[in-house]
Amino acid sequence: MDFNLFAIWRMPVRNDTIGVTVTGLLIGGAGLFWLEVLRFYAGLARKLTDEAATMEKSEGLRRVA
Repeated sequence: MDFNLFAIWRMPVRNDTIGVTVTGLLIGGAGLFWLEVLRFYAGLARKLTDEAATMEKSEGLRRVA
């Protein structure tokens, strides 16, 4: 795609290929970080709504231990 954030920000980079590669790594890293943030909030929502207890009651399960 030849997208180089460093050229847009006017930061000197030794080689254009390095700028494009590091831009891809930055975008990929930001995507992975955002995914973990969303997973954290999804887990927090499940914990607060106590999804396990709701499932046990709706399916008629009983506690074993």
